[in-house]
Amino acid sequence: MDEVGLSGLEEAKRAWATHFAGLSQEEIDQRVLGFSALVEGIARSGAISPEEFASKLGIEPSRAKDIFAEFASMGVQIDEQGNAVAAALTARQTAHRIQVGGRELYAWCALDTLFIPGLLGEEAEVSSTCPGSGESVRITVTPDGVRASSPADTVVSVVLPNRGYASAQIGPASPT
Repeated sequence: MDEVGLSGLEEAKRAWATHFAGLSQEEIDQRVLGFSALVEGIARSGAISPEEFASKLGIEPSRAKDIFAEFASMGVQIDEQGNAVAAALTARQTAHRIQVGGRELYAWCALDTLFIPGLLGEEAEVSSTCPGSGESVRITVTPDGVRASSPADTVVSVVLPNRGYASAQIGPASPT
């Protein structure tokens, strides 16, 4: 894949706009708020119940269960009790460790480690391994961006939606 410059960022924005085509801004905002609530709940206690989710969003618990079913169809992991236990962030070990608020958690992909601190409003220490070189990578991410990285020339690649990849799913099995 080519390195992404400014034209690549514009392509990414267009790809995401296509991904959300047909949704109103209100629907997009609700999805973002819902996803943020999932991540916050998982960061706080390793899981979030439909009832907690409903309370956070001010919706009926029955609606929360429907939303959880929709999220599950997109790759969010739901446990046997019906709680969301993984949505970009998880307590289950992955290749991308993220220490945030004194808790050791894990992200599904390297890109997730860059936006989770912003969602949570907390600084995070991230450690991973470069899949190409096998080299250890460490970064400090604040809600405002990356503060430090080692190696200094660390980069993250992104698979854009709607680009003909076999899976449009999010989660540990996604192509990102």
